[in-house]
Amino acid sequence: MADEPQVTPPSTIRAINWREVFPFTNIFRSFRVAVHPSKLVLGLLALLMLYIGGRVLDGFWPSKSLALPGEAARFEEVTNDKPGADFGDLVKAGHTKLQDAYAGMLMQHKVIPDPTLAKAAAEKFDEQSRLKATIMGERQISIDQAKQTRDKALADAEKQTDATKKDDAKKAAQDGYLAAVAAADAGVSTELSSLRRMVPHGNFAEFFDYEVEQVNGVVRGVLANEWLVKGGVKDRVMNFLAVGPRWLWGQHTLYAALFTLLFLLVWAVFGGAITRIAAVQVARDEKISVRQALRFSVNKVLSFVFAPIIPLIIVVIIGLIVAVGGLLFYIPIIGPIVASGLFFLALIAGVVITLVLFGTVGGMNLMFPTIAVEGSDSFDAISRSFSYVFARPWRMLFYTIIAIAYGALTYLFVRLFVSLTLGSTHYFVSWFLRDQPEAAGYYFNWIWPMSDNFWRLPYDINFAGLKWSEAIAAFLISFWVYISSG
Repeated sequence: MADEPQVTPPSTIRAINWREVFPFTNIFRSFRVAVHPSKLVLGLLALLMLYIGGRVLDGFWPSKSLALPGEAARFEEVTNDKPGADFGDLVKAGHTKLQDAYAGMLMQHKVIPDPTLAKAAAEKFDEQSRLKATIMGERQISIDQAKQTRDKALADAEKQTDATKKDDAKKAAQDGYLAAVAAADAGVSTELSSLRRMVPHGNFAEFFDYEVEQVNGVVRGVLANEWLVKGGVKDRVMNFLAVGPRWLWGQHTLYAALFTLLFLLVWAVFGGAITRIAAVQVARDEKISVRQALRFSVNKVLSFVFAPIIPLIIVVIIGLIVAVGGLLFYIPIIGPIVASGLFFLALIAGVVITLVLFGTVGGMNLMFPTIAVEGSDSFDAISRSFSYVFARPWRMLFYTIIAIAYGALTYLFVRLFVSLTLGSTHYFVSWFLRDQPEAAGYYFNWIWPMSDNFWRLPYDINFAGLKWSEAIAAFLISFWVYISSG
């Protein structure tokens, strides 16, 4: 009998390299790479410099040129829902309305009783410190009155012969006092919140709050699986990338130019160092020091700065050429004919502008890594990032969606971690202070007012209601809280 052919059994699959089968899973390494201490320190320094720089600009900016509370959100509404409305007129009307409300508050609290003088002060939003101090003084008067009522009730309770009735009367007096204090605090909080909504914000503060809200909206959209609906992930991303910057540049152009220069310089130095550390860690599985990374980014600072700027410069230059060509329409008789005959050149220019904008928006996040990995210049970074966007657009879109979803989940985890950290710290530090309204510790909730909004960890301090020592304590605590939540 002839030998039967030997059949080789199939080899057993012992393991699957998921990163080779599904390359997009490499994105899931980004969180582990990002939480490296050196990158966190550099990122924190960058955020601090941007925040401090923005606040300094706000402090020097004229009050009439500051943003209204919610102005960026209002711009979004007008842009999307009422494109024909004149936003400048709306801003002026909003300023007038806020000034009238502020003047009314000055008169209501008798800081400036005279209507004419109150209106004059409201034009520049003067006397804010006096107004806050007056509101806090009214709170103290209410608390003093409640204390007198409590003391009288306690004195009457002492006359009771029945021990049980005496204890009940004392408890009722103390509970009434605590309720009166809570009501006074609630009233002050309401007044101060109203005041904050009247006074124009700094341009940076308004821009920062708006952009943070868009990031939070992206996270909420991912969790609700609302990607393309109105107000979902797509709209929030467009608001973050286009609406917010367009509002700042369109309504506060000089401020936007100065802040953009600051942003580019800070991000070139610290962002370049972060990407260099990440590139070496991912490519070679090695670690470099912060000093080495900063030395690299400083040497390449011009490349990092100009990589995102050069495409925009190209767009502006092409746009200016087209605009100059449009002047041909002013030439009598022959001008419109010549301009119309050459109009195809304007269309070609529009195609080029569109391609450059698509490449810039899609490939901007690849420019810094290109310089960090290759050590190349701005033009090489632009070339490589544009090539990837146009050669593999669907892969780029898919990777972007995966990165947004994964980034939303990790952001939610970090936000939850920070929120629990701050909440537990506040709870235990004030554990023995909550039931002592007459002690200095009672003011801990004024020194560190916890935010009741999960999506907004920063808080506002009412320095007018604090003693100088408590104000210093509030500043130091807010410094550490902002550092830990940054």
